Formats: sequence, structure tokens, C-alpha cells
Amino acid sequence: MLAPINQAKVLLCGNISRVDRRSQALIEFLSSSKNYFVSQLCPSFYYIDLSMQSSLLEKILTKFYWVELLIKAAFTDVIYLLPMNTIFIKSTIFAAKLFRKKVIVEMYISLYDTEVRDRKRVGDGSKLAKSYIEKDILALKKSDYLIHSSNQELTYWEQILNTDIDRKKVYIAPLCNVSCLLPNRSWMQDGKLNICWWGTFIPLHGLDNILQAIRILRERNLHFTCNFFGIDNKAFYDYVEKVRSYHLESIIFLRKDLNFINGSLPQYLVNYCDLALGIFGNTDKAYHALPNKLIEALSLGLPTLTMNSPALREFFNPETELWTCENTPESIAESILSIASGSAYSVDWKQTREKVLETFSLARYTEVVSEVLAKATNNLPKKEGTRFN
Repeated sequence: MLAPINQAKVLLCGNISRVDRRSQALIEFLSSSKNYFVSQLCPSFYYIDLSMQSSLLEKILTKFYWVELLIKAAFTDVIYLLPMNTIFIKSTIFAAKLFRKKVIVEMYISLYDTEVRDRKRVGDGSKLAKSYIEKDILALKKSDYLIHSSNQELTYWEQILNTDIDRKKVYIAPLCNVSCLLPNRSWMQDGKLNICWWGTFIPLHGLDNILQAIRILRERNLHFTCNFFGIDNKAFYDYVEKVRSYHLESIIFLRKDLNFINGSLPQYLVNYCDLALGIFGNTDKAYHALPNKLIEALSLGLPTLTMNSPALREFFNPETELWTCENTPESIAESILSIASGSAYSVDWKQTREKVLETFSLARYTEVVSEVLAKATNNLPKKEGTRFN
């Protein structure tokens, strides 16, 4: 089917996982819009990893990827590098430069910050770490338009990558993972505090600090229970063993049966959760990134405790709009004790929820994407009848 003359052709580059709700929201929006004709290039279709080209098969499959990229790039109006796909920035920039196309990069994470500094899966100073730095800087410097979820994190990336970003091309599209479910539970209606946490066990979550805080709460004889929701990976079973080693099996229940993808976890939370825990990591990323789980919790209207950080202040007043503390076990425990006793400072959770639903809405995200795409495609020669909303 030919693209109608009044539609801008957008080439989306990058892999998408089933948990990547931001990319899925983007694709759904573009596909349903009358303004855009969308094509997608998915490198994983060829089972390749452009950072690790070693075998003959990988080299052959890479050629197929390049053929598809160059053909589609020649006919598109704009190339859009999807979130979590900075690894493919070199090929994206090459194709865009070859055919004089604009490039939109929705960066979402820094490869270097995530893999080297935060998760420590790659040694700092290694060849791969240097490659990640190079790709991050390319994405930040060579993109024509840059979409990200916060200014605070961009400033942090400038510092750790020793680079600068042209703020004229930056567009902030906050996280858009809100839920419209309403809380369906009275405070501690079971006579005990039901604490909930969910996540993927990455370092910025600070789950070890939470476990130590729970040990303190047990010693202080707080009447409470904890449900921790994770995914079925090695880290899940590592924490199962940690819970056993701390003799917390009667307090902490680790579960992997509920999630946000099918809606089962948010439904559980509005029915059974008294207090949601955010992040309490000791990494730099934890201080400078706004976590998805915080927005999920607040959009559900759940009373929430998380670590105080510069990242919060871009969107919240931590002293009035949610509960915060330092990211130490002692501070977490003391805060939870104050919350359980009713002596914590007052928060209007309904008002916070309304702010979150407005600030972090899907409508706000698509509004920013539309603005960027309009600018990117209007810089090209206009086709007769072209119209952008």
C-alpha cells in the first residue's frame, strides 16, 4: 500500500521487548494517526548484535540488516531511533547522513551509565565501555532532535560523559506509565501494614537496603507484612535465598506471578497495598533518574516512600507531595515506623495522583512526539496537501 500524499513517512529503528511500554505506546500512537506512515526496522529479526560481530554468520546477517536499513532510509522522511536502542546509533547516523534525513533519538538510558556505572556488568575503561561512551555521545550530539524523560538526567549524562548537549534540540517527554485504577482499600484495614515493592532487582532499586530496613522493623516489633513482586530471573532466586538467610520468610513474600503488562499487579496493589516502596539505591543513577515504579505507585493513589534525590525535584516537591527519606536501612525503617504510627508529615495523595496523571500522561508524551515529528518533517520539501496537527 502506498503512503497517502499527506502522510509523513517515519522509519522506526530498534528492537522492542514486551516490557518496553514506551516504545509500544509510540508505535500505537503513530500507527493510529492519519499524519504518519510507519515502517519499522528490527535488528533482532536477523539475530544480530552490532556490538559483538564475531562469527561469519553474524557478519552475513548484518549485511541483510544494512540492506533493509539503506532501502528504507532512502524512502523515509525521518528516522526515529527507539528508546533503549542507542547501540544502533552508528548505523542510524550513517544512513541518515547518506540520504540527508533527519534523526530523532529517544534515548531513555545511557549505555555507559547503565551497563558500566550502575549495573557494573562492563568494566570501566574497557574497550566495550569506551564503545558505549562513544555511542552515547553520538546519540546526544549527532541527533537532530533528542527526546528524553527529564532534564536532570541529561545534565548528569553531560557530566559523566564529559560532553555537552544542544538544549535547543531537546524535548522533554516525561514517563507515561500511569494507571487509571483507583485505590480500593482503607489504611491498614487488616490491622497490619501491608508493604509492597516491585521491580527487576537492578542496583538502583536498592533492594538490599530495603531488606536491612525490614530486619530493623522486625526487631522494633512492627506488625507488618511485605509482598515483593519481581520477574523470573536469576536475581529473583538470589533474593529468595537472602530472605531465607535473614529468616524473613514469615514477613516477606517474593512473587513473580503478577505484573503490569496484563494488569494483574496494579489490580492487586489497589486492593491490598498500604505502602508502596520506591527506590533506595546507592548508585549515581538512582539519584539522577526518575523511576517508573514511582509513577506507577503514585498514579494508583498509593501512599509511597522513596529516597530523596535531585531527580524528584524536577517534577515534585518531596516535602509535601510524597514521603521521602535517605537511602539507608536506618532511615527507611524510621520513616516506615513514623508512617505506621501516623506521625509522618501529611500528604494529600489524591492531589498528588491528579498531578501525576496530568504530568505523566500518554497524552503529554504523544503531544511532544507530534511536535518533534512536525518540526523534523517540515524541514523537508513539503508535499502538496501535507498537513500536521
